[in-house]
Amino acid sequence: PGFPGHTAPCQQNPAPLRSPSSAPSESSPPGKPGFRLCSVHPHLLFGERGMSATKTMTKETSDLESDVEQPLVSDNEANEPLRPAPIRAIHAGLQFVFILFGKEYGWAGFVFLVLGTACSVATSVHVNWLAGCAMMMVFFASCFCFAGFQAVSGKYELARPLMCAAMMMFLSCILGGHFFVVWSKSAASQVIKDVSLAGVAKASKDYQENALFYLKDGSVSPAQMGEYKLCKDKLPVVGTCVYNYYCVAPILGGEYEKGAQVYAWVGIMSHVSCTDPVFQKSPERTAWNHAYRNGLGISRSRYWDDAIDASSKKFGMKTADSAPLMTWVKDPTHDEKVAWHMGWLVEFIVFSAYLMVMLVYSYCVGFSEDALPEARKIMDPNAPLKPARRKKVDP
Repeated sequence: PGFPGHTAPCQQNPAPLRSPSSAPSESSPPGKPGFRLCSVHPHLLFGERGMSATKTMTKETSDLESDVEQPLVSDNEANEPLRPAPIRAIHAGLQFVFILFGKEYGWAGFVFLVLGTACSVATSVHVNWLAGCAMMMVFFASCFCFAGFQAVSGKYELARPLMCAAMMMFLSCILGGHFFVVWSKSAASQVIKDVSLAGVAKASKDYQENALFYLKDGSVSPAQMGEYKLCKDKLPVVGTCVYNYYCVAPILGGEYEKGAQVYAWVGIMSHVSCTDPVFQKSPERTAWNHAYRNGLGISRSRYWDDAIDASSKKFGMKTADSAPLMTWVKDPTHDEKVAWHMGWLVEFIVFSAYLMVMLVYSYCVGFSEDALPEARKIMDPNAPLKPARRKKVDP
């Protein structure tokens, strides 16, 4: 008495105390000596220490059950705020392109191709075309040797993009470099603009090759044309020559008069005679019939001087050694513009071809499998992932 939950000892069927091993079970038949289980307080049954251990075990079990049932991420937890949509779109696009065109050495080969092309073209323009080819060979040898080292090491997936870049470098440097060299011939040339015909000799003193002339007056007089024939190459078997014909005509301010002063000349170097019908119908010759008043400078050599002297003596004209010689054209910058656009077109085609090859290669070797899932994950990290497609397996 005095303890909560305590019940008085049972008085029915009293029996002498027995050892626990000989104690009858709770299901002993009635009327026979034995014990009957009565409600006993836990303190009396286990004591203080036993009760403490029981509480501890119960607590640990409940904690384990709570850990298993409780989810790792609560649905009520707030998600991290996302970056602005344009930034995520740019990031996802860059990631997509990076994986799509080969995340191994595909982009390394592209950078090597662009860098080698830039160095080769710059050397061709500022030094000469042969030096540009030498610069190309330096980059080609470096790329080829490194790719060969990767191949002999068994890393063929790393060697293939570099080998492709080395092959593409021939087209981008040699062909593209040629057009940029043509462009550079007149890109930084001297410009002689808005000068009269009488003052063009003084304004163009010591003019450069491909100088740009824009005259205020004057027109070509084809009737006073002169010619000089040069045997360039003599064939040893037949004994004939391959001739170059230097054809010139004066630029006059008015009608031709004997003893007129000539301040400028136009010229064409031809492989047929200056009086041949093929030459007369050529675009260069028909340009003399138009009052373009524009020209592209030609450096006077002794062959041009001989042609000018032949015309001057034949028609009784006077001229000076400082009189400029030019190609009569409608737009002196036409060749420059065409070469500039053709150079960039060649480089664009070569670079695009390399990227297309890398795209096909990336698809074949499996680099591009994660491109779209990675981009989607960047755009919306909280979106559920789409199940992967099952690959068909042949039985």
